[in-house]
Amino acid sequence: MEGCSGGVCLFVCGGGGGGGIALPCAQSGEGKSGGSGLFLLFLIIIIIIMAVPDDNAEEVELLLSISPEVVCRDPTHPSTLIFLLPFRFVLHVTLPPRGYPDVSRPSLFVAVGPNAPLVNQFSSQLNKALREEVPLGGPMLLHIFTLAQDIATELQQTREAEAQEAQARREAMESEAQLALAAREASSVEVWASDAITDRKSKFVAHMARVDSEAAVREVVMHLRSQKHIAEAAHPTIYAYRFTDSAGVLHHDSDDDGETGASSRIMFLLEQMKVDGYVVVVTRWFGGILLGPDRFKHIMEVARSILLTIPQREKQGSLGGWQDRR
Repeated sequence: MEGCSGGVCLFVCGGGGGGGIALPCAQSGEGKSGGSGLFLLFLIIIIIIMAVPDDNAEEVELLLSISPEVVCRDPTHPSTLIFLLPFRFVLHVTLPPRGYPDVSRPSLFVAVGPNAPLVNQFSSQLNKALREEVPLGGPMLLHIFTLAQDIATELQQTREAEAQEAQARREAMESEAQLALAAREASSVEVWASDAITDRKSKFVAHMARVDSEAAVREVVMHLRSQKHIAEAAHPTIYAYRFTDSAGVLHHDSDDDGETGASSRIMFLLEQMKVDGYVVVVTRWFGGILLGPDRFKHIMEVARSILLTIPQREKQGSLGGWQDRR
């Protein structure tokens, strides 16, 4: 475990990967030469003593004694303390060469953190707190250590809460879609399929279903993607929809599914034909030959062909299962 012994940091943020900085051990039997190791250790102690003014040494030693496992000296910069904080933050606190604590504050450097945005956020909050909450003229190190721990812990709790909320939203959306799927299957609402257009081994098919909510749209898309032959297509679900809710508000949106500009063309057809209450989903299987602008022509052709069947289907009032009907 990372820590400090005898006021000298044995290894700093090295973990198990060997990335830390090791000092020669002063214990008997370790190192090639016990005498040279002790001499080097003695020199380091002398450097540390010289680097930290006498009137600050007591404050430093107090902090080291309070939290020896998470506070230690930087062996390469004796005037710098290293704080090992929650959420994998590592903070370097360097005492100024003169003027501390009457006219100068320690400098702070965040050496390690979960990611760059969080490092920036942590550094900004801590430096702001240092200016506003830590007055000149008195000991600061323990106050800085406490502030740094509190801010790091708060950031960790906030990020964990955000992750839990995001997961809960995803689960709620999946649950909503599953409920919509069950309701749609129970009510035997159909999804219709157009005739296929094949050009240079690429294949295009449009599907259409009645919808009255965004949940119903997601459920139709999920149902189509659950079919293996559709899921294996290059662009399984290029779609656009329009419906008016019970309050008279028109809802419309589209998704290219990787075929940039395709769904806007389907939406253009829906608007031109004044379609209300339907989603159209076009699937494209790529045949290995680039079609250029022809691919958009075929997408619009299959979408138009199935949209033209709406009057007949509504007149017939056809009902059935989830099978694709032509």
